[in-house]
Amino acid sequence: MVAPAKSKTVPKTVTGIEFGNRVVRVATVSVGRQGQIVLRALSQAVVPVSRAGLADEVRAGRVSALKDALSKHPKDLGAVIVGIPRDDVISRMVSLPSTQPEELHEMLFFDVDRYLPFPPEEGEVSYRVVEQVGASESRVLMVAAKKDCLYAVLDDLDEIGVEPQRLDVDTHGASYIHCHQENGEETSAFFHLDLQKSLIGLSVENQLRFSRTTSDGVEGLGKEWMECSFEGNTEDWPEDHRTWWEGLIRSLKRSMAGFAHEKMGGAPEKLFLAGPGSQIEGIPAALERELGLPVNTDPLMDPGKVTESIPEFATAIGLALGQIDDPRPINLVPEEIYQKRSTARRKQFLLNSATLLVVNLLLAGLWVGHAFWDKQQRIDVYSAKIKAILPEVEGIREIADKLDTIDKNIDTENSAFKVVHDLFMRTNDRVRISQLTFEKSDSLEMNLETYENRDLDQYISQLAESPHLCGTIERGRSNNQPLPPGQFAVERFLKVSGLRGMLCSNEKLQE
Repeated sequence: MVAPAKSKTVPKTVTGIEFGNRVVRVATVSVGRQGQIVLRALSQAVVPVSRAGLADEVRAGRVSALKDALSKHPKDLGAVIVGIPRDDVISRMVSLPSTQPEELHEMLFFDVDRYLPFPPEEGEVSYRVVEQVGASESRVLMVAAKKDCLYAVLDDLDEIGVEPQRLDVDTHGASYIHCHQENGEETSAFFHLDLQKSLIGLSVENQLRFSRTTSDGVEGLGKEWMECSFEGNTEDWPEDHRTWWEGLIRSLKRSMAGFAHEKMGGAPEKLFLAGPGSQIEGIPAALERELGLPVNTDPLMDPGKVTESIPEFATAIGLALGQIDDPRPINLVPEEIYQKRSTARRKQFLLNSATLLVVNLLLAGLWVGHAFWDKQQRIDVYSAKIKAILPEVEGIREIADKLDTIDKNIDTENSAFKVVHDLFMRTNDRVRISQLTFEKSDSLEMNLETYENRDLDQYISQLAESPHLCGTIERGRSNNQPLPPGQFAVERFLKVSGLRGMLCSNEKLQE
């Protein structure tokens, strides 16, 4: 169970993925140098399901649809935010008697089981504060999902090669795109009229309070739903259109009446309409007549060079915009996933560093070997010339004997390999060596990164047991460095430079 991030770095490129059961949509936006938001690309694919209601088939279909959508999308996705269906989560507005972040966290998770239909240990909970009432009350939007469902989504994304920075909810994206440029204090509703199921929610002061899905979708109008029209009087519409329309209005009115009667809700003053169904002729005007509310279909997003219909991608675009603008995002990725990712990255980094070091040592060994071979060739040439001039220069024999003695006593074994191997065997997962330098056969110096001073002390103790190091090991210079928040178990790490140890082959030590 995780709390909302306290702060975050705004990424330059963000991709929102609406990972729906009927359609998958992908939207990528970028932040320019002056802070302007640019819509880069949109793509979508319908989930290929032949027998509705079979969970395994829907799951496989979503994976196939996302692969299809990404194949038509630019490769640079940046930070990826995935919105799972509203039906897969529990969403509650909770009032807590405190305004202190630490107290809110403790209060919510102490009593979280009263809000969940499953044991707390089987779920993942995220929340954000949407309003503070006075000096002693906070209203919190709490979202929870079963971990089995979240792990299934992460496994499917991993199969495609997508690593999401956050798991959010599709209704949050559908709400956020309309709140992105709205700064009013009014209460508004949004309605994302989609293919099979639609999203509806209530926002107060640009903060989502309540949301739900409805079973109304434009596919209920038939395959030619784009050709339908809801202009004119209701009596002039075909009977099947009137039946579909009556069900749609019934769901909208029931939902908005429910939102209005919630303790922290209210009656909406405006309705934002998006989704594929918002493009059907006459629907915005017909909704205004039935609901008595102004209906806004303005996407509030400059399409730039994108030619696709922005209202269809409102949810995916909103998920991306939320990552850029919202300092308190909902995140349903289990904390242990971030820990596994961090551990895997550290191990991979150490492996890459070790591989690079070995390659460099091999290259150095080859260079030394070539130099030795070249020296040997020179010695052979010199020896031949010496023999040729021995009759004239008798003293050259003494020089040749000295060169031969030097050649016989050259250490052909590169002992640095043994030292490096011993160091890496003593280096644990909490230490990352960034640079290792040998000074002839006298000493070695390294720069490293670890978490705390006690980790450094433990590592120095381990190095002191090496048969290749003698005498006192100098700690070097150390200082704390911050880590990117929200991704690691600790917030800072210790950066150490100039840690020095004397090699046992040092002539001063031997004396």
